[in-house]
Amino acid sequence: MRRIFLALFLVVPVGACSQRAPTYDLIHPDKESVRIPRSRIADGRVHFYTFEHKGKNVNFLVRTDGKGTAHAHLDACFACYRYKRGFVVEDSNLVCIACRLEYGISDEVWDYIGACAPIPVHSSIEGDDLIIETSILARASRYF
Repeated sequence: MRRIFLALFLVVPVGACSQRAPTYDLIHPDKESVRIPRSRIADGRVHFYTFEHKGKNVNFLVRTDGKGTAHAHLDACFACYRYKRGFVVEDSNLVCIACRLEYGISDEVWDYIGACAPIPVHSSIEGDDLIIETSILARASRYF
């Protein structure tokens, strides 16, 4: 009986740590990049997306700040990514679920507080689309 209890005690925490990132709007690449129409993201809100890479969900978010500039970040922060909890929108803030630090959605620049900071994703604007290279998202899979 003691062995069964010990085995369950050791297995449950390991399983709890292997949580898979959630799935948001699944986005499919167009050749070597992901394209998101600016018309879908130019509303001042946060939009969550999922890119699948080798069986992992690589989640990222796109927002437009108060001046209308688009920004892309991983749904993970430098300090808390290992908890696989990501961010949630509360009122007009993006909030880290693990440590509860908040970032104003409309802020032009997010001042990083300690190690908790949304991980930026290099993106560009081409015509009417926000572009993120799939190689960047593939490398980001380590956070998920």
